[in-house]
Amino acid sequence: MGRLEDLQAFARVVDARGFSGAARLLGTTKSAVSKQVVRLEDQLGARLLHRTTRSVSPTAEGRAVYERAIRLLDESLALETELAGRRDEPRGVLRMSVSTAFGNLQFTALLAEFCARHPQLDVVLGLNDRYVDLAEEGFDVVLRLTRKPSDGLVARRLAAIRFVLCAAPAYLAAHGEPQTVADIAGHRCLRFGYLQSPDRWRFHHAGLGEADVQTGGTLRFESGITANSSESLRVAALAGMGLAVLPTYAIGADLRAGRLRALLPGWQPVGGLADADTLYAVYLPSRHPAPKVRALIDFMLEKMGEVPPWDREETMPACP
Repeated sequence: MGRLEDLQAFARVVDARGFSGAARLLGTTKSAVSKQVVRLEDQLGARLLHRTTRSVSPTAEGRAVYERAIRLLDESLALETELAGRRDEPRGVLRMSVSTAFGNLQFTALLAEFCARHPQLDVVLGLNDRYVDLAEEGFDVVLRLTRKPSDGLVARRLAAIRFVLCAAPAYLAAHGEPQTVADIAGHRCLRFGYLQSPDRWRFHHAGLGEADVQTGGTLRFESGITANSSESLRVAALAGMGLAVLPTYAIGADLRAGRLRALLPGWQPVGGLADADTLYAVYLPSRHPAPKVRALIDFMLEKMGEVPPWDREETMPACP
């Protein structure tokens, strides 16, 4: 079947859908990976890849070789780690990505304990609000806030993410509290700018169904705020600048302290930003996830529990 190094290079090309991404995963050059794949094709006497200027995909023979290569590489890694006496000990570099707000407000605070448990592990954390490509950018695992993870990735559910409509008491004292979803149109609304329609908010009620509202554009308020950061919208809401739809992982402490108030009980924000309703750990498919990835997932499952820590206080607004 050829040398294991060549099989590994070929498998990473299939995973990354290209030679550049495979080179980043392997820490080598694109030309070196290309030479390894050509050498493997010569050894096997078969063409393994369809190559175009835009994409790389396995041939029928390549798919068969890929499936066998994954098994061989996994078995080789398991043998090496077992012989070294460190089969389940996470070590090396764990490259991961998480959204900026969740990373700053929740995850970074957990890193000290995680690193203390695994002193031979070096965590490289990227805070990104864009959609990162694990293979192309070399991430081992991504904590992703979404309703549905991408196809082709392994996704482990970690926690539910709740959103609430909220405002500061000072704003409500000055401008009144909305009693219905339709009332929101008469208020200044703090909108999330990454959305396709940031000025349209939708809500769901278990007994009343769905309702949506067009925000902004009223004579009562001639200005508003649109930002691409839930952290910025939280600060604006705390300053009394308007209504906001925000995740409880960002404002749980503010709700408990009374700095913000949850509005329209029973009406749950849906769609838009609130579509990011679940926290997943996602990683590239493999027969056996790396010990460092398993260690992170096990740690997060322990910390999240049945109800995530930011939603555990009795004073939090009840789920509709």
